[in-house]
Amino acid sequence: MFARMIVGIALTAGALTACAAYPERKSAKAVVEQRFAAVRQHDVDAIVMLYASNAVETSPGFCHERLGRDGVRRTYTELFKAYPNITDDVVATLVDGDHVAVQFVARSRKPDGSLLFEVPLANFLTVQHGLITRDETYFDTKGRPCS
Repeated sequence: MFARMIVGIALTAGALTACAAYPERKSAKAVVEQRFAAVRQHDVDAIVMLYASNAVETSPGFCHERLGRDGVRRTYTELFKAYPNITDDVVATLVDGDHVAVQFVARSRKPDGSLLFEVPLANFLTVQHGLITRDETYFDTKGRPCS
């Protein structure tokens, strides 16, 4: 009886240790919602931490895929520098397992409050193990060259 109790305690302790080592995995939708919240706050560090180290970003605004967290940092640092008051409004979200599609509108205003631009976008994200591994964005560049 005593031996069974010891084994039971050891198994419980092991399970608790495993839970601590592997925190509860967030749903793909929760990760994407967290990313949009961090973007609204212009928190580059928080955005970067939501991406896998081998993440791939594509966009018609990029000449080449941007890779990893360094690519993500570049994307959002450049975005917030160019448009310090950019905001977004999510129009629709569709979740299919690890894949999340988001339709949204990005807006930026001039210092006087007038509208600088308003662009509808579609974002297709893949989330694996609680991190974004693929981020594909689509929008009309209106003929602007990639960077």
